[in-house]
Amino acid sequence: MKLFQCVPNFSEGRRSEIVEKIVCSIRDAADVTLVDYSMDPDHNRCVVTFLGSSDAVRESMLAGARTAIELIDLNRHEGVHPRIGAVDVIPVVPLVDATMDEAAELARSIGYEIANTLQVPVYFYEECAKTPDRRNLENLRRGGFEELKAIELTGEKAPDVGPTRMHPTAGAVVVGARGPLIAYNINLATDDVGVARRIASRVRELRKSGKAMHGVKAIGLFLASRGIAQVSFNITCPECTGLWEVYSFVEREAREMGVEVLESELVGTIREKHVLDALAKAMKFAELTHRQVLENWIPQQSDVSAPQ
Repeated sequence: MKLFQCVPNFSEGRRSEIVEKIVCSIRDAADVTLVDYSMDPDHNRCVVTFLGSSDAVRESMLAGARTAIELIDLNRHEGVHPRIGAVDVIPVVPLVDATMDEAAELARSIGYEIANTLQVPVYFYEECAKTPDRRNLENLRRGGFEELKAIELTGEKAPDVGPTRMHPTAGAVVVGARGPLIAYNINLATDDVGVARRIASRVRELRKSGKAMHGVKAIGLFLASRGIAQVSFNITCPECTGLWEVYSFVEREAREMGVEVLESELVGTIREKHVLDALAKAMKFAELTHRQVLENWIPQQSDVSAPQ
């Protein structure tokens, strides 16, 4: 069976009862495996990861989108993470025996269903983008919900499908197909968000110059609930720039400014090879492979279930 991963990001990270309803609607709508979900109060965002066939992913994603659009009002939403929709972004990833073209076809079908049945503008990004400037998610988010809801969505702001006005409470949805991505945050032992923003700016400079940080996107944020600064990353090409390169870079840059790394955190899931790569580099293993992970030799007795 062709297997796809879907990683929708919802603009709700403070009300657990709303998140639970969204997650339940995804899990109960079709035969999918709910792998992980997490919520963050400062980002005010929930990230869900589930797996399934093309038909199952489509059905579950539409159920989750319908619930989120009913329950989330962006006019009352505040958070440090950029967003334009209650269902902000829906990435589809080919996982087993599936091609990127098939993932893109699935993503487009989800986008058209959301636009036509829920009357929400939809933009396509990454491998589904209809124009080169729409490949990058940040281009589509520019202006945010607050600015975009005040204008007619025409010209360069026109959605790929759906109404030419933002949904009054749910905004718009960005849908696309992409390869594996690592969502990764590094928290700093300081309340000076300027440190985090300077580090993020340095990442962007290196990426644009082609010298380092290929495929790494970074923003500096302040987490009010904890009184600390954070550098938040999307590592879009883990084979080019891995976890250890990102972590060690931030640690060096922060120390030059007199700041230590407090901790780091993974958002959602990660592939085993990327964990092993980071461990091997951090601890200078001459060789470290998946064959040395004991659990890989143990037959799986049951599917992974959602956290309780």
